Amino acid sequence: MPDPWPGHRAPSGGRAARATQSVCRRARRAHSESQRAVRGRVARQAQRRALLCDQLGRPFQRVYAEIKDLDFSFADEALACTVVDKNGTSAIGLLRDDGKGMRTVTEGDVLDREPRWAPGGVGEIVYASAGIGRTKSGARVGLSPFSLQRLKLADSTVEVLVSDAKYDYLAPVQVSKSLIYAVRRAHRAATRKSPLGVIATGLLAPFRKAESQPPPVAQADAAPAEDGHELVRISERRMEVVARHVLAFDVTAAGVIVYSTGNGLFRLSAESPGAVARI
Repeated sequence: MPDPWPGHRAPSGGRAARATQSVCRRARRAHSESQRAVRGRVARQAQRRALLCDQLGRPFQRVYAEIKDLDFSFADEALACTVVDKNGTSAIGLLRDDGKGMRTVTEGDVLDREPRWAPGGVGEIVYASAGIGRTKSGARVGLSPFSLQRLKLADSTVEVLVSDAKYDYLAPVQVSKSLIYAVRRAHRAATRKSPLGVIATGLLAPFRKAESQPPPVAQADAAPAEDGHELVRISERRMEVVARHVLAFDVTAAGVIVYSTGNGLFRLSAESPGAVARI
């Protein structure tokens, strides 16, 4: 077989060992240089990210799961929202009208959500809040009832407006200083079930389905059904039910209430509370 490299002699003995060591050194040097280049790119990316975080504000320094419940106020020149963290908590966030300077204005091991600006540009936000119950190991086991709270941005004080151990109050809309609309539902406390309890529930399910259900209560001031949502009007003197089975609602500047039951859209005039019109 002819020699593929004529005139070439492979190094032998010590020359071969030295050649092999030289190749290994060059390979290690190239590997080290590539690693330094990778670390340099990562460091530059981290610096750019830190600079971006400083420009955008506090909430963007971490990766949040979701931003929702947006409410913009022209009078206050800011956007309020719910900022959901990856750890399961949520806070009220503010974003200036120029799209910069976002920050959270509430904190804690809580669920703060559904912020709405108070009318008149007074720098106040009403929202729903519930505390998170945890075990000693930090596992989440339940929530306290949702209460309605008012945050005054001028001095960062929080006022509890409505709180009840039996009910959750959600989606507040402040019409005036002394009048708020909200959705009320029965609070269901989380309970732990043992394996025997789960088995017993399955065995008794056919008998419980056969039980007759009580008719719904028709009184206006009665407590909501277990699976019902009620729209309530909250004033300084009393709380009254405006509509039942409400999933979402809003109030216009003229005081007209528009709400949805999931099966239809309805309009309710503030001047004639009993006059409901289907839209």
